[in-house]
Amino acid sequence: MRAIFALVVGLLVAPAASAQSAAEVELVHAWLSEVNPQSIARGQEVCGFLLRAPSGEIGIGKPGWGGPVSCAMGQVPEGHSVVASWHTHSAFTPGYDGEVPSTLDVETGMAQGRNGWVATPGGRLWFVDGDTGFLYQVCGRSCLPADPGFIPERYGPVAESYSLGALRRRFAANLGLAIQ
Repeated sequence: MRAIFALVVGLLVAPAASAQSAAEVELVHAWLSEVNPQSIARGQEVCGFLLRAPSGEIGIGKPGWGGPVSCAMGQVPEGHSVVASWHTHSAFTPGYDGEVPSTLDVETGMAQGRNGWVATPGGRLWFVDGDTGFLYQVCGRSCLPADPGFIPERYGPVAESYSLGALRRRFAANLGLAIQ
């Protein structure tokens, strides 16, 4: 009975996250498993879109390379629609908490109404719901190739999921600020 109560309360309190198909998760995981080591080696973020072709098939759009902590998305081919964005967080960088999506990652997705995927230097894969701002780890540390120079939990323990408010509080705490 207690377990049923906990499940019901959890369903009422937890933000709803968009369910991703197994095919989408598998495609993104395979792609970022290939791209994350290149991003780490080059010390550059790489980004792009998960696209739906006119045929209905989902695939990876042309990737774009950015800098150590930024990346500009490319164009969407005519006739294709964006399913989600994706990007890496490059190599481990002291002074930058790259093990979670940034607040900018989440806010941009929400402003565009677009889901997103983020690969981290520690090899985590995150999904960001573009409607709610809720984000969760699809798979944890080292589920993707990781930076050999990565320092685990350098900026504190990494939760399995965050709301945008909780993410803001994480970054503020790392800067020594207090945010309600």
